[in-house]
Amino acid sequence: MAYRGAGGTDGGQGSFLLGLIMMIGGGYLLLKSIIVRPTFGLGMTTFNAGGVPVTSGMILIVFMLGVLMIFYNSRNWIGWILAVGSIIALIFGVIAVVLAAVGIYGVVSYAGELRTDEMATRLALGASPGDVFRLVMKQGVTLGVIGLVLGGVFLALYRQPPSREVGVSTERPPVMPVRSVLLNPTLLATGWSFFAFGWVLFFAVAWLPGYLEQTWSLDLKSVGWSSTLPWAIALLLMPIAGWISDAIMARTGSVRSARVHLIWICQALAVVCFIPVIFVHSVGWAVAFISLAIGFSMAPNSPYYSICADLFRGRTGLATGMIVTFFSLSGVLCPVITGWLAEAGGGFAAAFTALCVVVGSGVLGMLVFASGRPPIEVDPI
Repeated sequence: MAYRGAGGTDGGQGSFLLGLIMMIGGGYLLLKSIIVRPTFGLGMTTFNAGGVPVTSGMILIVFMLGVLMIFYNSRNWIGWILAVGSIIALIFGVIAVVLAAVGIYGVVSYAGELRTDEMATRLALGASPGDVFRLVMKQGVTLGVIGLVLGGVFLALYRQPPSREVGVSTERPPVMPVRSVLLNPTLLATGWSFFAFGWVLFFAVAWLPGYLEQTWSLDLKSVGWSSTLPWAIALLLMPIAGWISDAIMARTGSVRSARVHLIWICQALAVVCFIPVIFVHSVGWAVAFISLAIGFSMAPNSPYYSICADLFRGRTGLATGMIVTFFSLSGVLCPVITGWLAEAGGGFAAAFTALCVVVGSGVLGMLVFASGRPPIEVDPI
């Protein structure tokens, strides 16, 4: 199939992709400019150029005109000038968004606030503002370098180039009716268990640092190290759980034995480890139990997706979307409910109790309803 330009001309795919990137940048600018206030407009000043305020509306109008010209005719040089000029105006904002997205900006900003007194003391003793600036930036650069190194290591270890396998059948598998997939008991139980998986994940991301700081009065550095331990354990257990699941599947051919049982056992172990957190009086024991609980809960990550691939061939995307919807719902409910319970109860005991109930219900669902059998009906077409 021959690809043409974005507007039907011979501009090619490159022009289309660049135009798409520009459109995403414009969407970012629009969202960044929205402020909740009695009156709203596009007159927010984003920066000053030679003393003249440049508003978000001015950039958006120029940007949209440029993108429209490019999509109408990818060879229009006026559209390219307008669009590229707008992108240049956005570049510093995009950099800020990237930094905020990877979390470096927030961490360095918070760490800087905690060291305000130290900075004032250094300035009083004769340090220059540049010295203080370099002190703060050194921490952010260090985090960035560590992230880049770890990212490169994981890319090198886990990147698997596609290969063409000889003898693989290209026959289209039977297509299951959508209703049969969505109402399949195994998929519904897996979705609810994945909801519990997400509840643990979002609890750890949103509230674990606050729990450690408020309940045990840990400083920022201790909170950072303590919050890292659960993910280190999960990093170790997830590939092991996947390997065990595949080994059982190869030996038995049973989805229930290889996938379902592994999921509920890991989640049950997580509940067993979460319960003591409600009663312990030592930060060491609390961190140890939480780390084990999160590690066990995250371990069966791959079997969830394997169930979708094993049981719903031809509808794998639909089945995966179903369980991921449950997962996303937990991301909406968990932070809000956990915060409400922590505030109402004056601590995190009620929040941990709710967490145990949710994960425990996922265990029961997998045990009772996840038979591991796919839908029988197929489309007649």
